Amino acid sequence: MEKMKITDYHYYPESDELDLVINVDKPRPAISVPLEDEFFFLRVDPETDEIVGATILNVSRWFAQLAHVFAVRAFDDTDVHLLLEKKVETLALQRA
Repeated sequence: MEKMKITDYHYYPESDELDLVINVDKPRPAISVPLEDEFFFLRVDPETDEIVGATILNVSRWFAQLAHVFAVRAFDDTDVHLLLEKKVETLALQRA
């Protein structure tokens, strides 16, 4: 799988929705694919099957849950692992 880079984002406060543009310069036609999680949908280009975005519903609630997990130091949580791994990867690339 290709490394994903968020190139743009749009937050809609009225619906508390965060749309991410991934690996492309601007949003493009895509289908939303729900994930098992109640918050996340991937946006997939139907012609190339490439992930071109993601949508997070109830983003304030998701961030609040994530903040709680950090506050209680539940470092074994999957979301915490992903964030920590990404931060370490970014710092290592800056060092190189």
